[in-house]
Amino acid sequence: MNTVTVVGAGPAGLAAALAAADLGCDVTLIDSAPAPGGQIYRQSLLHEQESSKDSGPARLPPRLHRAVSHPRVRYLPAASVWHAERIAGADEFVLRLAGPDGGPCACAEALPGPVRSRAVIVAAGSGELVLPFPGWDLPGVTTVGAAQALLKSQDVTIGRRAIVAGSGPLLLPAAAGLAAAGVRVLAVLEATRATAGLRGGAGLAGYPGKLAEAAGYAATLARHRVPVRPGHAVVGCRGEGRVQRATVARLDRDWRPVPGSQRDVEVDALHVSFGFSPALELTRLLGCADEPHPDRPVAAVRVDGDQATSVAGVFAAGEVTGVGGADLAELEGYLAGAAAAAHLGLPAAAGRVPRLGAIRASRDRARRFAARLEAAYPLRPGWLSWLSPHTVVCRCEEVRWSEITRAVAAGARDVRAVKGLTRCGMGYCQARICGATVQHALSNLSGRPLNEVGDLHSRSILTPVSLNVITNTP
Repeated sequence: MNTVTVVGAGPAGLAAALAAADLGCDVTLIDSAPAPGGQIYRQSLLHEQESSKDSGPARLPPRLHRAVSHPRVRYLPAASVWHAERIAGADEFVLRLAGPDGGPCACAEALPGPVRSRAVIVAAGSGELVLPFPGWDLPGVTTVGAAQALLKSQDVTIGRRAIVAGSGPLLLPAAAGLAAAGVRVLAVLEATRATAGLRGGAGLAGYPGKLAEAAGYAATLARHRVPVRPGHAVVGCRGEGRVQRATVARLDRDWRPVPGSQRDVEVDALHVSFGFSPALELTRLLGCADEPHPDRPVAAVRVDGDQATSVAGVFAAGEVTGVGGADLAELEGYLAGAAAAAHLGLPAAAGRVPRLGAIRASRDRARRFAARLEAAYPLRPGWLSWLSPHTVVCRCEEVRWSEITRAVAAGARDVRAVKGLTRCGMGYCQARICGATVQHALSNLSGRPLNEVGDLHSRSILTPVSLNVITNTP
């Protein structure tokens, strides 16, 4: 039984499915979205028009589209893995699925039981890292990725006067896409100061393609007269019923607001992001080891040169192994698919997948670029000074910053102790939003390293699911 299950249909998952299928595997490709492509190639659900160059590619590249129509690939859209396990002694993995609303998935009739396979490739992507500030829970305040997703899939914008803020390379393409769609983007606020960004980005000169891509976004912003302000951030916002005013401040090197620099700006939308956090829930449930980040409240799945994890038969590709963009994710996907086929005893036939040596070299080069880019956007502890005692940190359970600090004062030394004392992370999102924030805050409040205060990634039920699905799944 040469069966492989791929979880995630972004660039990594599609490439993995394609490589494994071309090498003779029977592949089940599972994705929670209704169409393939992931966030980067998210397709419009309203029409099939090509997006403009300003907003970036919104349709699947032809080389990847073949994955969902491949005769050896069974594609299951709008399906989420809510539980998975390895059957001891059976050389088999079992993955249980639910639909987007937590009920049975649309594939239930054709696939009445769980998905079973001899190898699993996890390409589950990542979530956004968002730092809280007063008013961030107002309607009209979203992540940058959410704004991009609405624009790409629905041609919808949140408002007409927006600020894009935070830190990281996602800000520029998102702001360019919104400006091209007719939104008046008042500014792009990058928390990292220009001098720090230049020092961190000095090693990027050897990647002219990436620099040209960034220059294209900058040209779009210049054409729409959108200023880019390094060393600035939104440190609060207010409004009646929705966001109406954003408080903008100039920051020092550690992201503390410079006294006297704060000013209010009228807005009706605010989009913020501070990077990404790899989605580790499935790999941890399967027992795969991960690699904590030394400076950011995130971790990544540990893989070897063939994208194999610490668990035999489980491979990982894309953002779960470390955030590096679509090109790197696709390269890792090809390698993971070929490695899964080899694990099942199928040799890499000449001409059926690109030469693995060349792909490894390209992957390693892309990883070096990703590491240098990440170094250009360090996460600074001064964001804690943006918070007021009443700032909501956990939106699901409405836990405020004052409750977090009281828990630490009462002796909480890790994030699970904070969770137990405050209910932070117990809500619907299961700490996907607040978990990294609490980890970083607790590390700074206690003076302990990030890896010593723990995190809230591990859970046995991966996504909200109805009891009906749980009780009726074999």
